[in-house]
Amino acid sequence: MADETTTEVQEPTGPPAGPPAEPQDGVGDARPLHRVRRPTMVLAALVVLGALVGVIVASAGSGPTRAPSFGSLPRLGGGAPLSLVPGRPTAITFFASWCSPCRSELPVIARVASQESAAGGKVTVIGIDGNDDPASGLAFARASGVTFAVGEDSASAVAPRFGLDGYPDTVFVDAKGDVAGIVRGPISASTLQGWLTRLSS
Repeated sequence: MADETTTEVQEPTGPPAGPPAEPQDGVGDARPLHRVRRPTMVLAALVVLGALVGVIVASAGSGPTRAPSFGSLPRLGGGAPLSLVPGRPTAITFFASWCSPCRSELPVIARVASQESAAGGKVTVIGIDGNDDPASGLAFARASGVTFAVGEDSASAVAPRFGLDGYPDTVFVDAKGDVAGIVRGPISASTLQGWLTRLSS
């Protein structure tokens, strides 16, 4: 099972870390993709349990309560700039073309998002291609079957505002503009669908 961790956001924390380090010798996989978790026995037990039986590990206070504003991002492929729509629940997937876990995750998100749109779902799915070459990000998104809007964030300025320091990550923002949860690491289709259903209710 993929390393999938859900954060239920309850209260804000301190300033997030900066963007991921640049890849070494052009090898994207050399870039650290995820944060080091606190080595407590309780959290370690939860991670093991999640890996064995599919339990989503929840922890509080790992990101902002209110979804931070990121203005308007240029859209990959052109078109109107990308931003959060007030009053609209939104799922934001953070990815990059050099990220190995993203290569298997993004097609899954693209498929679920397409099904959600076709069914007239209430949740908007958007992507943010971070710390990446825009042309590579666009090609990767198209090859993954992405039809939702993707913002260009080559400076990786947006992810740290949500308390993120790796890819892939998925952030869920409710209709009130609050961060309802964060899934760190590759997200499964069932978990994503569960969050879309939750945000729609």
